[in-house]
Amino acid sequence: MKKIAYQIPALLIVSSLFLTSCGGSEEQKEIHEEVIIEEVTEISTDQEIDYLLPSPLQIADLFKRGGLTYIGDLTSPVENVEKLNTKADQKLNFGIYAADMAYCLMNDQTQESINYLNAMRDLSEKIWMMDILNAMGLRDRLENNIGNEDSLTYIMADMQMNTDEYLEENGMSYMGTVIFAGAWVETMYLGVQVNASEKNENLIGKLSEQAVVLNSLIKAIEQTDTENEFSDLVTDLKGINAHFAAFDSNSDAPFVLTDELVDALAKDITALRNKIIGA
Repeated sequence: MKKIAYQIPALLIVSSLFLTSCGGSEEQKEIHEEVIIEEVTEISTDQEIDYLLPSPLQIADLFKRGGLTYIGDLTSPVENVEKLNTKADQKLNFGIYAADMAYCLMNDQTQESINYLNAMRDLSEKIWMMDILNAMGLRDRLENNIGNEDSLTYIMADMQMNTDEYLEENGMSYMGTVIFAGAWVETMYLGVQVNASEKNENLIGKLSEQAVVLNSLIKAIEQTDTENEFSDLVTDLKGINAHFAAFDSNSDAPFVLTDELVDALAKDITALRNKIIGA
């Protein structure tokens, strides 16, 4: 029986974030990097295949430490919730908003983070996950923690854990992979846009490292999309993956995208992201 594991435990995410945000040592930061790389590695054992993918919050943290600064108006409008009519669009945009919320959270944009959490709550009604957010008392927790970034981080991590458990218990683990796909595309979009405004070699390095994640993401979607609902998305992601063709997982040499490849990647990522949000 095949199993898809698409999230790192949320408590690990929060612990790692606080090690960094509270002035952790260089040794602690290096350990944090190693956890990320280890967890996204593809693992194969007998009858079980796991494609381990990080969470939107962890991706945002990784990019933040690579130089992802905050630029207003880059994120997807919360008003788009009303325009999303298909379940496929709703699942992908749930991920888009999760990435936007994490981006705002990492950059101390507390009210914007709350706006995106509320948008996710609205979307959850459309994709049969309202019981999760109701059980968490999300609205009250948000209102009681305005201005408290640490508490908001815990709320997001708590929501991640509850979502993972709910999807697994109800035989909908595939949905987590799709949600992550939306979050990954949005975070990459934010990365290429910020880099375009001011070139940052560290940020380019973080973009380059996503070759590992994208390869696993494509395989995870292909394995779980039994009804070919997301075949177009897979095609688009494979097109983006072509920019990482020089990446060699067996090489010890660091893989870094050239300026030309960064420009081409930015173009394709932006096109896919705008396609998902209906821009």
